Amino acid sequence: MSISIVSLVKNVTSIYLVWILLHYISSHLYVHLCVPATIVGFLASPFMTPLPHCIAFRWVIYNGGKMIEVMWIFIGKWAIEQLIFVKKEDI
Repeated sequence: MSISIVSLVKNVTSIYLVWILLHYISSHLYVHLCVPATIVGFLASPFMTPLPHCIAFRWVIYNGGKMIEVMWIFIGKWAIEQLIFVKKEDI
């Protein structure tokens, strides 16, 4: 049973790290490719934002942020459960 818990934690951690990486990369690529910080980038942004790669970056940024938020909620829930639900043998 402990092997399956370790495997589960490893899988969840891997997914969490992938979402963090995707969110980070997409955020930087969006700024670089879709809304550059120049006057030309400002003028071109209305034409760039509807492009497929910019839409994909926004999707990853939004959903990646939500997934990271959900993971923090689960980590907090787990931590609180560890503090609240103390086994009688531990007392």
